[in-house]
Amino acid sequence: MWRYLKIIVVISLANALVGGIMSPAKAEDGRTLRVTAASSDLNAMWVELARTFENEHPGVKVELDNSTRGYDDLVQATLRASLTGSLPDVSFQGANRLRIYTDRNLAVPLGQFLNTDTSDSRKALSPAVEKIGASKGDSYALGFGVAEPVVFYNLDLLARVGGDPSHLPTTWDEIIRLGSSITKLGEGNVGLIFQYNSEDFFWDALLFSQDATMMNSDESKIAFDGPEGLKALEIIKRIGESGQASVDMSKDQARSLFAAGKVGIIFDSNSNQLRFEEDSKDKFRLAVGRFPLMAANGTLPAAGSIAMMFATKPEQQKLAWEFMKFASGPAGQKIVALKSGWLPANDFATRDSIELSGHFAKNANYKASLEQLPILRAWYAFPGENAAKVTKVIVDAMRSVITLQKAPEAGLQAMASQARKLLGVK
Repeated sequence: MWRYLKIIVVISLANALVGGIMSPAKAEDGRTLRVTAASSDLNAMWVELARTFENEHPGVKVELDNSTRGYDDLVQATLRASLTGSLPDVSFQGANRLRIYTDRNLAVPLGQFLNTDTSDSRKALSPAVEKIGASKGDSYALGFGVAEPVVFYNLDLLARVGGDPSHLPTTWDEIIRLGSSITKLGEGNVGLIFQYNSEDFFWDALLFSQDATMMNSDESKIAFDGPEGLKALEIIKRIGESGQASVDMSKDQARSLFAAGKVGIIFDSNSNQLRFEEDSKDKFRLAVGRFPLMAANGTLPAAGSIAMMFATKPEQQKLAWEFMKFASGPAGQKIVALKSGWLPANDFATRDSIELSGHFAKNANYKASLEQLPILRAWYAFPGENAAKVTKVIVDAMRSVITLQKAPEAGLQAMASQARKLLGVK
């Protein structure tokens, strides 16, 4: 008898817990907004964004889920939600994943709001914010925060191996030489970490910096399997030989090791700048450098976050639009600048804000990312439903080369052949 009573109690508790979670139907009241965002390591920014909007809109509740670590994880969670009818009202996704949602007709086109809204908050959105989310003749997202590939340096370790802290290296040869020398110091030091597993962001950077492309103009053929792709993997091999091959680790582990003062040079997104500045305080001197270009017309991918609307009911769309304007407007962009390493996507906000202008001017670590702004281009998004799988193929190939398990030629061949099959191209 007692056994059956326990079962009844467990079932009752489970039902109570499930009932306590707000379902999409209950949240569609025009006063509750369900928002998802990546990544979770920018928790302070996401929370302040939600709470500030609530304070400016009394009675509105933002249900925030920013537990996802990476953009591709959020893509998978969002696609699962689409199958169960539980999509959020607004989602902050990776800039290179927009076409996944436009191809599936999940993202709500924003032209209907952009073209009819005459409010001051609409006027505060710069053309750049709208263009970032342009696709298929409409806008399907608003730009939120801009991330770039940069190089973070531990100047103390750099100085120990003869590097000049006042003149950061500008070429791969210099960077790899210094990294190798730092690894040879021993004491648990790793000279150089390249965050190859940040989806295909840094693969794009290596290709774009050579003025190369991922696919040809009509996307009927991959274009990364030529000399530029081989050169990129040769650089990755040299990075592995400089020390990373023996300590290959996750992105978070690498960042923690750098913050502990045991990594000399780390290639990462500028979104980690504030974290590294805080963690390095009283431990070592930090500097941020530009990503090395290998061609006169070299460019770099712009990553970061875009805001998309999935709400379908008019009342929810109205609230979602207000939140998106807030996030990409002056108030939200100030939070981006002060609570993340991202640059604001809305240049109106930076230009018109004395506080933000001063914020960037007084911190020399922003110089590199600001200087790179003119050469940024869109982070490439592969076509079709297998886009995320292609990204995994690229990351796996880079891992096999950086850990010295495969030669660059073999890595490139594996990467290219698998990508062709997944994309259905030559």
